Amino acid sequence: HLHSWQQTKNTYLDYMAIKKISDENYKSEVLDNPKTTVIKFQADFCGPCHALTPIVEKISDEMPEVKFVSMEIDKDGVNTATEFGIRSIPQLYVIKNGKVISQKAGASDYDTVKKWLNENV
Repeated sequence: HLHSWQQTKNTYLDYMAIKKISDENYKSEVLDNPKTTVIKFQADFCGPCHALTPIVEKISDEMPEVKFVSMEIDKDGVNTATEFGIRSIPQLYVIKNGKVISQKAGASDYDTVKKWLNENV
């Protein structure tokens, strides 16, 4: 039974999960990381954040040269979210060499997010 379930799972939205990071490892994961990084600020209670997750996961599979991470603004990402001045979620940030290159607020569809990343990565 497990095998057939796995097959179904693999053909349906089986994208790489995005690594969750925290205030503690933000510096090593993002600032000290030579790759361009996209941070997704989110929270469990946020419906639009959940809607954005499979879109970002799909794009992360398509753009292996970019590192994708997520942070929970109400849990272990509180300090980082405060530093970024996050007022609403979801928010996506492109970070290159420790600097914010671009930001995108709110939920978007796949084409919009992909286009924004292609222009800013």
